[in-house]
Amino acid sequence: MRFSLRFVRSCAASPEIIYDLLAVPERWPQWLTSARTARWEVPGTVRRIEVSGLTMREQILVADRPHHHAYTILSGFPVTDHRADVRITPRPDGCVVTWEATFRSRVPGTGALVWLMLRSSMPTMVRALVRGAEAQRS
Repeated sequence: MRFSLRFVRSCAASPEIIYDLLAVPERWPQWLTSARTARWEVPGTVRRIEVSGLTMREQILVADRPHHHAYTILSGFPVTDHRADVRITPRPDGCVVTWEATFRSRVPGTGALVWLMLRSSMPTMVRALVRGAEAQRS
């Protein structure tokens, strides 16, 4: 079974500020307090993020600054066939951030539990990203 989530948040910062915070792993601890470390494992392609006790590896699928950032989780979280798309839509007073994810559970019968975990954590990430960007705008 395939699961999906979608979160939308307005931001007073520019799309470029949002995108750069999200796309540069070393900047993750600046905006996401639960991120212990984040770095490129393969520069521009695979990032490694330690967050909330998990070490995840993510492969970048789309890097279209400042409008679209997409990735898939390679390891560190019990999902398969995962894809997340972060779309940043400009508007006169900043931008709108839309973060969507789809996945299948790696462990049969646990998809709803994984969905609940992500349903809890993803809004926190979106809020933190927006707050971090708004704190940096000129």
